Amino acid sequence: MRRSVLPAVFAASLAAAALSFVSASGAATPRVDAVSSETQGAAPTALTVGRYAAGPPIRAGFVGITTEFWDMFKEAGTSPAAPDTPFEHALENLAPGGGFDLRIGGDTTDWTWWPVPGMAQPPWARWTLTPAWMAVAQKLLEDLHAHLIIGINMEADNPVVAATEVNAIESGIGPSVPTTFELGNEPELYPKWPFYITKSKQTIYGRPASYSFSQIATEWDTLAKSLGAVRLAGPSYSSFRALPYVEQFLHVNPGVSLLTMHTYALTPKNCQKGGQLQESSLFDPSSLQNLAGAVGTWARLSSHAKVALRVDEINAVTCGGLANFSDTLGPSLWALNVLPLYAQTGVSGVNFETRPNTAQNLIQPTATASGWQVTVQPEYYGMLAFAQLTPPGSRILGVSTMPNGVLAWAVKTPEHTVNVVVTNVTNIAQHVAIQPAGAKGTATTEVLSSPGGLAATTGVTLGGQTISPQTGQLTGPPVRARITPHDGIYDITVAPASAKILSVSAPQS
Repeated sequence: MRRSVLPAVFAASLAAAALSFVSASGAATPRVDAVSSETQGAAPTALTVGRYAAGPPIRAGFVGITTEFWDMFKEAGTSPAAPDTPFEHALENLAPGGGFDLRIGGDTTDWTWWPVPGMAQPPWARWTLTPAWMAVAQKLLEDLHAHLIIGINMEADNPVVAATEVNAIESGIGPSVPTTFELGNEPELYPKWPFYITKSKQTIYGRPASYSFSQIATEWDTLAKSLGAVRLAGPSYSSFRALPYVEQFLHVNPGVSLLTMHTYALTPKNCQKGGQLQESSLFDPSSLQNLAGAVGTWARLSSHAKVALRVDEINAVTCGGLANFSDTLGPSLWALNVLPLYAQTGVSGVNFETRPNTAQNLIQPTATASGWQVTVQPEYYGMLAFAQLTPPGSRILGVSTMPNGVLAWAVKTPEHTVNVVVTNVTNIAQHVAIQPAGAKGTATTEVLSSPGGLAATTGVTLGGQTISPQTGQLTGPPVRARITPHDGIYDITVAPASAKILSVSAPQS
């Protein structure tokens, strides 16, 4: 992305660095190892899982993606008659309970337009919407039964341009797709990043250097009033620097339906003032608990205003990702552990940024002679695991504190299954004794890992399965083990650079 900046590290931290998780069921009969206690030798670390929820119910479509306007043809194809089915399946996997959330916008929000009758194409317009684009987007969204968040140009500062775009989208995509229009993208950066460059090489910024958060709130309100009765989202702030002004924005704009913001854990050296990146940095408090703590502050403000909050752009690394980092196991385990922290705050969901043919191509579609194929980066598996293990209505549970390098969380599903995820980012195996309140009977375990460790770019499996390039769905026999409890305790061993998922029934008492 063009303009995301490293979020300020807030002193606020979210209590409970540990959370929990429910096992996916595979279509094939799983290979189940012999019933056993997995620990050997060293005394295990105790992990207690509480009985009571530490957050609100998780909503349908909690895990979504955000993509750019000009990437639609690369991802979904150029004809609704020949859709990219593997890509659709890869998205469906992230919302097994239905209600997938797709955001189209990002940088291209303020570089896109629908031609206005009598107006010459503006110099900032890098992408022109067409009926063909609308047809492809409509097919994808209808196939997914998705909700759409779509960017509307705000930087042009032209209500006619914005209204024309809204009307074209309403007509082209149609009423069958629930749509929320997001005004602008990271407007506080309009004075800092070029809007366009003239033919004479003059750099033009969208707003003057004096542009303020107060002006953003007022301009947003003026533009919103020109668009009629449509569902609106905004302001998609890029960092926590906006926090002191969020309450003002909500007060000035009572018509906003969805408050949106962006968060990233790390910034690479080649982007603004970032540094050299190590996968281990993804598991520092600043990348997990402190990040979620700041989101929680926004969530409390939005709840007070009775407006939902969505982090509709998120990833491990800003500025479009970083080769040999974005595509490693590290971001996968980070995603698996940051998502429950965000869910605990009460946000309605998150949208991970993906960009085909870049370092941050979470889902990479390719048109071949035999049809569409899709590959996924390791991070996708962390997102997938969370989505499978937290069906709509699930509640994050409180867990006890774990030692450095070991992360844990737990969740209880509406079907009364308790799922516990333990992630080990140390270089030695960790023995953990899990005591889930109310759990009964034999548990099953499965693993998210790669033989190559945190820096692995290949070989990632979830429960022994991988995403098929031909179908976009998990393939291969699921691999799970069964664990018998001893005095209500389930002993497991978690290998280095891996996450182990334990699932057990916890009937309602």
